[in-house]
Amino acid sequence: MALAKLNLGFPQQISAGTTSTVYTVSSSKTAYIRGISVHNASVGTGNENVTQQAQIYVVPNSGGSAGVATDGDRIVRVTLAPDDTFVYELQYPVILNSNGDSIQVFNEGTYNSGSATNAINVLVLGDAEA
Repeated sequence: MALAKLNLGFPQQISAGTTSTVYTVSSSKTAYIRGISVHNASVGTGNENVTQQAQIYVVPNSGGSAGVATDGDRIVRVTLAPDDTFVYELQYPVILNSNGDSIQVFNEGTYNSGSATNAINVLVLGDAEA
């Protein structure tokens, strides 16, 4: 098995109050997730002093399509200070190997006193089969 040795995508912006899929297995290519970077993108929003909370989920597929994130899939919840970046690094990779397996992130927004306008930027780090 050869690895592609490419990135797993580009940074994705997630609006407040939104759950987004930031990586999904496709074409039966096993992915090795080594880390996830989450950044509170509050500069210029008018809410530069507001923290944001983010939740990271590893979600199994649902009949070959991306499943829905549930509390049982959550692996991390983090509070990000304004303009702060959190990198979740794993000693051993999370292995996603079925079409539709995914990494999803929820930007809590005002759910827990965060901002309704502050987005977060997410970058998935790792590798996949060539």
